[in-house]
Amino acid sequence: MHPLILFDANKPGELEKAEAFGSDVLRLCVAMGGCLTGEHGVGIEKRDLMTEQYEPDDLAIQMEIKDAFDPKWLLNPAKVFPLEASRSYREAARWN
Repeated sequence: MHPLILFDANKPGELEKAEAFGSDVLRLCVAMGGCLTGEHGVGIEKRDLMTEQYEPDDLAIQMEIKDAFDPKWLLNPAKVFPLEASRSYREAARWN
């Protein structure tokens, strides 16, 4: 699913409304048994919605796998995982 949400970027607040609507669409997808993403992966727009689809333990396992392959968290450190959930991994990597 690739929703195209049109908005007038010249009107204050329209971008925020469009982003909120996009988040609502993704939440509905998860609620209906779908997932946040398919072939494109999770970027910044969907990152903080990962908690809608995955429990904290599920995210922790995924971050441990990333940590095994990218212990310094150099590859897209601010993508895929919610910033708050991945903070400890990113901070630990900074000191390694």
